Amino acid sequence: MNGFSELSGNVKILLWGGIAVYCAIMLFIGWWASRKVKGMHDFLVAGRRLPLWMATATLLATWFGAGSSMGVAGTVYESGLTGVLADPFGAALSLILAGVFIVGLLRKKGCMTVTDIISRRYGEGAGIYASMWMIPVYVGWLGAQLKGLGTILNMLTGMNVATGTWLGAAVVLVYTCAGGMWAVTLTDVVQVAIIIAGLLVLLPGSVDLAGGADALLKSLSPQDLSLLPQNVSNVNDVVYYIGSWIVMGLGCMVGQDLVQRSLASKDDRIAVSSSVISGFFYMVLGLIPIVIGFSARVVFSKYGVTGTDVSNQVLPRMALIVLGNIHPVLLTVFISALVAAIMSSADSSLLAGASLMCNNVLEPLSPDFMKRHMLAATRITTVLFTVIALYFALNVESIYALMINSWISQLVVVFIPVVMALYVPKAGKQVAWATMIVGTVVWLGYTFIASCGSGMGIVKLMDSPQFERTITCGAVYGFICALLTAIFCYIGERISVNAEEE
Repeated sequence: MNGFSELSGNVKILLWGGIAVYCAIMLFIGWWASRKVKGMHDFLVAGRRLPLWMATATLLATWFGAGSSMGVAGTVYESGLTGVLADPFGAALSLILAGVFIVGLLRKKGCMTVTDIISRRYGEGAGIYASMWMIPVYVGWLGAQLKGLGTILNMLTGMNVATGTWLGAAVVLVYTCAGGMWAVTLTDVVQVAIIIAGLLVLLPGSVDLAGGADALLKSLSPQDLSLLPQNVSNVNDVVYYIGSWIVMGLGCMVGQDLVQRSLASKDDRIAVSSSVISGFFYMVLGLIPIVIGFSARVVFSKYGVTGTDVSNQVLPRMALIVLGNIHPVLLTVFISALVAAIMSSADSSLLAGASLMCNNVLEPLSPDFMKRHMLAATRITTVLFTVIALYFALNVESIYALMINSWISQLVVVFIPVVMALYVPKAGKQVAWATMIVGTVVWLGYTFIASCGSGMGIVKLMDSPQFERTITCGAVYGFICALLTAIFCYIGERISVNAEEE
């Protein structure tokens, strides 16, 4: 079974009905949550009232989106485990490390966003600069989720990809814009339950169709199961491998979507615990799309599944094959799970980007106006960001590549200043600015020079498979140079201060 057209009429009706009911529930939750929003404190951090179970559920649902489900399954199908080092492995690591080192301190300091700590320590200009590099992260991430929604709705309901993308964006926009963090958290609790149920429904059938666990393992080569770098022939191969780990493993530690949930926790203890617990759960949950992706190699060959975009359709195609002939209700549950996984990440990205723009960019630039109209401005910003993300969703081919490339600026520009602000209290404004500027220049400079050296130019390179590799290597070089700059500038600053004191 390769597509929606092969399903019976009753199954089609059930799928459409199930998706419609799910979307209606999400919109109802958004409307209900909107009644609790009295100001920006409620809209951005849900009044700081989340208990442990809600904080953990919303973090887990946020992390598990189109990249973690469809993207991981498709990439494993093509490249094995080395293709998915960033997610789920690096992403799970980021949750655990953020819980141990970052979120508890930010929650204790009463921050509203992750770049608040930069603004407080190094001035509003530094906070604006860092925020402006983070905002594209969430526009790109949102685009990846919307791309996933359009792909699923096309594959499993016959809807045009563009139409499905627009429809999914509209639902996410309405309930996020209405209820803010309250709506996002409440929908995440529902969504994570559906996600787990859907994956557990598909997993055993996928392995069974692949011939069982033993047969599946025998079909895989040692290279498929290795987390070590493959075919290392030059320095950039090693650099790219390192980047695959640290772009999300370290970059996501200072992600606004992660921090925003931690800041919404009742206290700093819950902020820490929820992040660490969700990291371990995410690792376990992330293994399921990996197994399904490997199973698809055998199953697709057996059923003659072909196509130009198979890698982006591994999960929905497997759902049709495995569940379509068992019971339509199970298929509907899984489709709802995929939609839930994507919407849970999409709403988080949308809220994170809007929060940074209004709280850390517009408010410092126009404090009097924003104090009176902050909530309205944030809601308007969510609409603008959704439109921009839609453009990327309709013009980028790979879900996984779009997702991974979105996180790079957080590693290069934001990670070191946040860590310094929390752990190096004597580091001054000049150290932070030097670190951010050097990281940015090296990262972008390397990407530009490499694109010119490729003979394709930056525009053509962005549409080629080499782009992810080039920009990831640039991120590693930028991060290393930023780190060295921070160390040397701090040492120089302390020497100067000590000399003045003497």
